[in-house]
Amino acid sequence: MVVVEYEYGQMKKLIDLPLEKMINSLNELGAPSEYEPTVKKIITELTPNRPDWYSMEGLARSLRAYHHKKHPQYGAKKSEYKVVVDASVAKIRPYTVCAVITDLKLDDQRIKDMVLLQEKLLATLGRKVKRFGLGLYPLDAIKFPLRYTTMKPDEIRYIPLGHEKEMTAEEILKAHKKGEQYGHLIRNFERYPVFVDADGKVMALIPIVNSAETGKVDETTKNMFIEVTGTDINACSAALNILVCTFADMGGTIHTVNVAYGKRTIHTPDLAPKTMPLELEKINKALGLGLKDKDAVALLERMGYGFAGGKVKVAPYRADVLCWVDIMEDIAISYGYNNFKATLPDFFSAGKLNDEHRRMDETMRGMGFLEAKTFILTNKEKLASIGCDKGDVEISNPGSVDFTVVRPNLQVDILDVFSTNKMKGLPQRFYEIGIVYEKGKQGKKLIFGVMDKRLDFSNVRGYLQTLGVEMGWEITLEKTPLAIFEPETSCLVLNRGKRIGVLGKVDGRILDKYGLSFDVYVCELDVW
Repeated sequence: MVVVEYEYGQMKKLIDLPLEKMINSLNELGAPSEYEPTVKKIITELTPNRPDWYSMEGLARSLRAYHHKKHPQYGAKKSEYKVVVDASVAKIRPYTVCAVITDLKLDDQRIKDMVLLQEKLLATLGRKVKRFGLGLYPLDAIKFPLRYTTMKPDEIRYIPLGHEKEMTAEEILKAHKKGEQYGHLIRNFERYPVFVDADGKVMALIPIVNSAETGKVDETTKNMFIEVTGTDINACSAALNILVCTFADMGGTIHTVNVAYGKRTIHTPDLAPKTMPLELEKINKALGLGLKDKDAVALLERMGYGFAGGKVKVAPYRADVLCWVDIMEDIAISYGYNNFKATLPDFFSAGKLNDEHRRMDETMRGMGFLEAKTFILTNKEKLASIGCDKGDVEISNPGSVDFTVVRPNLQVDILDVFSTNKMKGLPQRFYEIGIVYEKGKQGKKLIFGVMDKRLDFSNVRGYLQTLGVEMGWEITLEKTPLAIFEPETSCLVLNRGKRIGVLGKVDGRILDKYGLSFDVYVCELDVW
């Protein structure tokens, strides 16, 4: 979830709506919002499918269309600006798309908005810079033509943003904050990717950090060069389009850049609307409506679409529109979910009680545990936080960096539950029975955990023994070191000599990562 905060007064300059109507309209559009009077800001929560909303300008653009106000058409002026892409980048980060923006009028607030937009694009659409990185440079500080090429690490020397002294590439990866974050993306290559201007100035170590000499944008910057460089040219182009459209909304003028890949030259950004068939028959069937073409077109115009020659025209900043289903969703939003009439389904399915684990549930609840239900997806970073390098099933095209692998256990999830509830009263007892995917097979596990100011091993073992008696197990414990637990309390759980789970006190270093300052014991058991 991405959170965008902005002052109502600033947004009102972009779209003149009363506060209540603005909040209601954002909620109707699918951008849940509320006004926080203590800071006089609107706080909007966004799902990653609308990266064009990560800026105040992007939200205002959609509000204007929704209220039938004039919707901007974006285009770029042709120019002679040129970037030459060297073949040596092909195995590292092979693609770059670029643009030039002129006539900007930046102030402190716009620069803050610009920085936040960059950060949110990199974290979501850019998959934490794995798919692309981006850089903004004052146009007056660089000389064209530019080169996107590679250099040996010891050849790269410049003063990075945030530092006052010249550093080598290796020093940047070790000592600079951005180098520590993203250095792993290039560290294993013999040569590192860089942008260099016609005078030989290193503009940036890609995708780490800009040069302080050529890459510092401030309130005096009127004209700007933008590069988005990465491994996925479609993602790069989508991010560039979102950026340049945002700067155009700030009053800037967009210019193309000629990007030469050997004998082939592309002109970026490409702001031509993407065209798609309306597929109205499918849309009406799915929504249960009887819309005519003119009705659908009117609804789509409220969502920023155009229509010509029987085709829907998708705005260049809409990276999320991939097929007719996305168009259908926007038609439903524009129509208004509250305007759909409730109907009974034309099929019948008899429900029944799922009592597969009734005894287990009743036992846990009887001991004072509350049931939790968490997502089956997690990510490798969270698994690594408990010393787990598993995650057999990866999502090939995840919608969020938070959910990239199918969980191999429930341990991370229950720590998340405790972290979410850490401000509630103590003691806390939670349990969950959930699906996992471990060693190539689907399974199901029961996990329970207890958090309190001070806990004894014997108390938590008592919960396990009670559960074992109710389930007819013969429980024994075998002391074994496990990464998630403190060594003195780390145990395997055996049923008639066969391993069925683990039990122990969570290591304090792991608890620190989750912001927990109390004792936490966890027991995880195989259900099947």
